[in-house]
Amino acid sequence: MKYATALLLLLALVVSYLAATPLALASAGMSSIAGSPEPSAGLVRKGPRHPLDPLSAAEIAATTRLLKADSRTPEGAFFPTLVLHEPPKEDVLAFKPGKAFSREAYVEVFDRPNNVLYKAIVDLRANRVISFEQLPAGTQPTTFFTEFDDVNNLVSQDKEWIAAMDRRGVDPKDVYIDIWAGGDTPITKDRDGNPVPAGTRLMRAIAFFQGDMPNPYDRPIEGVMAIVDANHMRVLQVTDTGIRPVSHDTGDAAPNAKAEPLKPLQVIQRQGPSFKVDGNEVSWQNWRFRFALHPREGLVLYTVGFAQDGKVRPVAYRIGLSEVFVPYGLPDPNWAWRAAFDIGDYGIGRTADPLAANVDVPDNAVFFDATLADDVGESYVIPKAMALYERDSGVLWKRVDPTSEDQETRMGRELVLTFNSWIGNYIYGVDYIFRLDGTLEVRAVATGTTLNRGVQTLDEGNQYGTAVTTQVAAPNHQHFLNFRLDLDVDGTANRVVETNVSSVPTEYGNAWAGEHTLLKTEDAAQRDLNPATARTWTVESTDAKNAVGHETGYALIPVESMGMPYAAATNPPLLRAGYTQHALWVTSYKPDEMYAAGPFPNQSLAEGQGLPQYANGESVADKDIVLWYTIPFTHVPEVEEYPVMNSESLGFMLRPDGFFSRNPALGATKSKP
Repeated sequence: MKYATALLLLLALVVSYLAATPLALASAGMSSIAGSPEPSAGLVRKGPRHPLDPLSAAEIAATTRLLKADSRTPEGAFFPTLVLHEPPKEDVLAFKPGKAFSREAYVEVFDRPNNVLYKAIVDLRANRVISFEQLPAGTQPTTFFTEFDDVNNLVSQDKEWIAAMDRRGVDPKDVYIDIWAGGDTPITKDRDGNPVPAGTRLMRAIAFFQGDMPNPYDRPIEGVMAIVDANHMRVLQVTDTGIRPVSHDTGDAAPNAKAEPLKPLQVIQRQGPSFKVDGNEVSWQNWRFRFALHPREGLVLYTVGFAQDGKVRPVAYRIGLSEVFVPYGLPDPNWAWRAAFDIGDYGIGRTADPLAANVDVPDNAVFFDATLADDVGESYVIPKAMALYERDSGVLWKRVDPTSEDQETRMGRELVLTFNSWIGNYIYGVDYIFRLDGTLEVRAVATGTTLNRGVQTLDEGNQYGTAVTTQVAAPNHQHFLNFRLDLDVDGTANRVVETNVSSVPTEYGNAWAGEHTLLKTEDAAQRDLNPATARTWTVESTDAKNAVGHETGYALIPVESMGMPYAAATNPPLLRAGYTQHALWVTSYKPDEMYAAGPFPNQSLAEGQGLPQYANGESVADKDIVLWYTIPFTHVPEVEEYPVMNSESLGFMLRPDGFFSRNPALGATKSKP
């Protein structure tokens, strides 16, 4: 999972983009877009206008300056995370345009030589560091860009590693080295028998055959792994568990048979889009929301609401991807540690890919840049990191008068906010899809290349996976994508009701009904998927009712349910990912509980962090609550997924359940023949 190549590509794109549009990137701000599909974000504006506006380049520079001037900051410290310290929720909800608001930065400060991590809060209004806290020994931040280059250069020159390549007849210059976070399989001694201190920051290097061909992930060099002390840049071990064939497949993803080329498919909005963008705020039909690219979580939604009768009714305060846990199911010492926490180990926002019209998104998309901080506290811009566009969604609703046979139809339209991120062999995307009927659908998209291994025979490859060629197999694995859903349905006082459908014995034998159960405590609100009972969960307002007399609510509807954790309950990586034990958790709102696997999962050895720790039995009825929903994706690879995987999309819906008194799409624009 190496970022060095990605960073070089990103820097090249940034330089090119800066040359093309110097004014547009002069500020971290975003343009005001209304009725024009042309510009991306970036027009100059003065300072943040809303408490949730992302940090600007100037604010990142000020944060770094203040920290470096503070005597508590170690010389040469790295800043693996530097991001807006989001203000208290109550302050944001009370904010009015033009009103003063606080402005703070959250920073993780890493002392590499001493392997010590601090977290700091910088007050950008007062120009001072207001908090500087040392974290427990061994706490590790996410990986940072420079480590990938450094580890690559170190391993590629190691004599033992070079010898392992020689034994396979592979020129070390033809090898692509993929760098991973250390995982949770510690080592106690280095290759010379010297003790390795507990909590050493580890990184692991695996190998693929590159040559002069594209996509080395299709050509694994099996059995060789290097373990590195990333702080002191020394190779601790090189393991070789046995030689397997090294494929020289080109990795060409072109089809075997040429098909008739498709004619262009264009979406043309001559009058421009129907949405309006003001800074980071979007208005479309009755929807209102804010968005930002968080370096760790990726694309985040804020203050989602639906306008009705002259006011915006709140639906959600904050929605974001909290963690992605990816364990592999191959019982091999060079694979057992492969259980990535893609958000906690790497961060999917800072590895966002620039998007392109008519390539990643339709040609009617409007783009937004993202300004982030790098490892040493300097800002950089990811051009076109996010995109927003409208698309046709077929028939919204239709009815036919039985007497006149007159038809009345409304065409559906969706608003899509999207981004994607490259993390090693996988590319992840998140789509937030807003519909005219008040539904918000959340889709997680996965594509890229399976993480492959070299095999001697088809039988070997088909054990614990799928042989995709005679020399390459794709091991079984899973993805557990957890979304943190801070819903505020008609206010912050909410409760969750679970519905299960079952048959009801009657004389006719045709009856069935939904049984509704209030989830009263954090312990009771640890729930599993159950397709057999069409299980759903509705977040209801404590105070508001619709005209019919029902509590207003939004239902969480699972769209796919694809498995549960299949590793043994004692498996160490699974113990660190305790959130995967249930599809849904509900907790009482606490501002510092943000990540399902805890704030620092990288190399964590402790079980019970994150949701198992957050859920301590508190009441979750009639108060401010947070839902944590996990999409389980069980991947038993198919031959057709080699040499590249088609996109797999999984998700859930947040659908009105009594939020309105009748169909909110009655007023949709009439369809014309």
